[in-house]
Amino acid sequence: MKKIFLIFTLMLSFSAFALDLSDAKDQGVVGEQTNGLLGVVEASPAVAELVKDINSKRLVQYKQIAEKNGMTLEQVSILAGAKTIQKTPAGQYIQNAAGQWVVK
Repeated sequence: MKKIFLIFTLMLSFSAFALDLSDAKDQGVVGEQTNGLLGVVEASPAVAELVKDINSKRLVQYKQIAEKNGMTLEQVSILAGAKTIQKTPAGQYIQNAAGQWVVK
């Protein structure tokens, strides 16, 4: 019985780590924010880790773009937020101007 429980627990752990951005958006646990970063709609450790990873990668790109174009990080982030929200398919979460999560 302990062996079955352990296998079940490991399977759940692996599935949590297998969460990717596309799955997370489709499941409605993350959404695009107006500041160009990914936001947590429904919290879990796997979601928090995914958002942290994606946002750190985005910020690196935004900083490079800002430096290359003589812009501030904030300017690039706002432009990126508008673009990602525009590209977000219907049925996924986006942040509205008031900072609330809405389904596009």
